[in-house]
Amino acid sequence: MHFITSKADKESLELAKLAAASLKENNTKYTLIREISAIGHQNLNEGHDIVVAIGDNKFILETFRRLGKSQIPVFAVASTQGFLAQANSLNFRHYLSLIKKGKYEIFKRARLVAKFEKATTPIGLNDIGLFCSKSASLLEYSLVLNDEKLWKDSSDGIIVATPTGSTGYSLSAGGPIVLDEPHILTIASISSLEKHSPLVVSDNTKIKITDIEGSNPMVIVDGEIRVPVRANEVTIEKSPYDANFVIFSKEYS
Repeated sequence: MHFITSKADKESLELAKLAAASLKENNTKYTLIREISAIGHQNLNEGHDIVVAIGDNKFILETFRRLGKSQIPVFAVASTQGFLAQANSLNFRHYLSLIKKGKYEIFKRARLVAKFEKATTPIGLNDIGLFCSKSASLLEYSLVLNDEKLWKDSSDGIIVATPTGSTGYSLSAGGPIVLDEPHILTIASISSLEKHSPLVVSDNTKIKITDIEGSNPMVIVDGEIRVPVRANEVTIEKSPYDANFVIFSKEYS
């Protein structure tokens, strides 16, 4: 059974209806919802084997955050231009038929989670950063990797990115573009006064940001979720729960 969800704009909702009609024609059972917030409350039981998420990059990121620890694969369809989707309005019905025939694979993408005191953030697919809530305010902190202090810095913030998120905010901060899905993370200081260069580390690295001083610091997940930090230390690590994308071989692309 497929689970169809879409962004609440005209284009995405129309594609969701077409997706439902296509699945019905192929005798594939489905559940159609219009509000992404319902995913967190909907019973995604074993009967749902694919989530069809229709929208832009922001919506697809939100879909994975709503899925949380669920490992249900997502078939992402772009209703506007984006880079996370595997299909668009012109070809998504063709790909739905391939899914019906089992002609697809699952591609796992790393995700991140931040922890401090008793708080745990939602799981992010792109990146997790630490910034001051007041704009144009410096954040002072120390970066500790595997219990070894690497640097002390004053900057606009610090961002840890997955390979998926390496083309986002991290790139604008001078970080590298990471192709495919190697087992690495990138760390970039934003406008560092100490001129620290971006880092590439193994994704099993224990990343700690300590000695935090600044104007109401907060953790930001995927550029969307803001969590105030009332602690002196934040840990950012790879989540054990990957984002599972439905992909297709070049033969069908």
